[in-house]
Amino acid sequence: MRTKDTHWVDWWRNQRATYILTMKASVIRVFACALVFVGASCATAPTRPAAPPVPVPPLVPAPVPTTSPKLPPVPAVRGPIQINVVYPKPEQMLTVRDSNFIFGSVGSGDAALRINGVPVPVWPNGAFMGWLPVPPDSAPRYELIAGNSTGTARLELPIKIPPAPDTTNRNNLVGDTLKLVVSPDTLTAIPGNVYVALGAPGLAVDDTDRVTIARPAPGNGQEYKWFLFPGTVVRVTGSQRASGDEFVRIELDSGQVAWVLRSELQAQYVSPDSLHRIIGETVAPLRRVGDVSIRPAADWIDIVIPVTGPPPPYLVEESDRSLSLLLYGVTGAPVVSMMPQPPDSYLNSVSSPTSEPTRVRYSINLNRAPYGYLALWQKDTLTFRVRRPPRIIDRANPLRGLTITVDPGHPPAGATGPTSLYEGEAVLQVGLKLRDLLTQAGANVVMTRTTMDPVDLGLRPIIGRRANSHAFVSIHLDAAPDGQNPFISNGSWTLYFWPHSVPLAQAAQAGLLAEMGLRDKGVAFQNIAVARGTWMPSILTEGAFVIMPDQEAALRTPAYQEAYATAILRGLQSYFASLAQTP
Repeated sequence: MRTKDTHWVDWWRNQRATYILTMKASVIRVFACALVFVGASCATAPTRPAAPPVPVPPLVPAPVPTTSPKLPPVPAVRGPIQINVVYPKPEQMLTVRDSNFIFGSVGSGDAALRINGVPVPVWPNGAFMGWLPVPPDSAPRYELIAGNSTGTARLELPIKIPPAPDTTNRNNLVGDTLKLVVSPDTLTAIPGNVYVALGAPGLAVDDTDRVTIARPAPGNGQEYKWFLFPGTVVRVTGSQRASGDEFVRIELDSGQVAWVLRSELQAQYVSPDSLHRIIGETVAPLRRVGDVSIRPAADWIDIVIPVTGPPPPYLVEESDRSLSLLLYGVTGAPVVSMMPQPPDSYLNSVSSPTSEPTRVRYSINLNRAPYGYLALWQKDTLTFRVRRPPRIIDRANPLRGLTITVDPGHPPAGATGPTSLYEGEAVLQVGLKLRDLLTQAGANVVMTRTTMDPVDLGLRPIIGRRANSHAFVSIHLDAAPDGQNPFISNGSWTLYFWPHSVPLAQAAQAGLLAEMGLRDKGVAFQNIAVARGTWMPSILTEGAFVIMPDQEAALRTPAYQEAYATAILRGLQSYFASLAQTP
């Protein structure tokens, strides 16, 4: 039998167990409610819809244009995708508004590239060249995306676009309305008689080639037509700003005007307080011409013209078998009709028609085509030195004993290819190879540079003349200007300034086509400083387009550098062989 105390103990135990169960149930209910509340809260929270994916056109490689079989294959390069644009540079101002090129490298030749949504070809070495519409004014940038199986890369390149032309005013529609036409400032007349001397000290090399260049109109791009001696006195009749420079209008005589840079006036004639005020003499110079004489020498013939007073303005013109020397602002010139005594194998005669009141023209008639000449001024004497062609004894080895100046173009300046091959570096290698080939052919070689140090542009032809070279060749690589499609404008061409350089230019161009295998861009006149020397035939070769990926890659190879050098060698050999006299 259980006692009372035992019953109490049992009751207490039952109460305690009930309490514990009750508390557990409460905790569970509270936790469950909390979960329900949290769940309800999550269920009712507002949700933001995910942004739709930006459609990206598939990166499909664009076909690479076919190339010349004479070019070595472009090497395959595999590497990380990395976009590098060589042209244009960020924020660069383009000069056209319709279409233009963009080139550089993406780092791997197996990549595909799109620029502003347009597929652009990538060569095996990763270089690319695109010809695209210029971006619109509202989005002046190129957006590039490149990729292969290993990854992609993007680049945004901001550029500047020239303003649209004003087509609302009919008077503004000059030429191509897509190209900016900058009109020169209004001419400011300089009244009265104002005579000044040309040839400011320090503006050119102190040499016989130190001249003042005059042109038919103000501004850059005009033909360099007259090359005037330092100290030449002319009348100034006006001033005008063009192409960002200050020009003055001068009279060579009463019937001929020309334009020179204002900086070419000697300092004592320029007002320090006004661009348009010229302080000159009021009396015209008196130049009187005396009797002409002929002085033959072994390598040239001097036509000696006495002139009292300052050096006269003059103009030299060439024809197939003569040189014309026109002197302006002179009086008293006697009529000349004279033969060399004794008879000369090269010079036929010197003559002038009836002299005009302020000028005289001398015709220097030759038995063969002009080869070279110099105009020299010493006090009271103008000497026109006509150079004889070299005697070529062995037609099979026409360069033996001759002196050739080789001018690897640049630096400074110069073009750069898609994988950053600099023109100055590539043509130096061509020039050094040409030097070796010419030496093997028996020629003496003068190099304007053998390192990457810059050489002054005006000094290069002077180096050749001082060496008494028989030919001057400047070696270059080409690039297209804005708005010109490089896929169809690339090729080889040869440039000249004086007509007597045309035969050498034609021979060199034939060599380029045979050895380099590119499109024939022909032989052309161009206003280039390095080819303006008159003492010898002088040319500039543009053998290939360094901005085209296949040609840039070829120019990195010794074999194609050798082909360029061989092309020039063949041109020189062909030209000088043509000068050999038949026994």
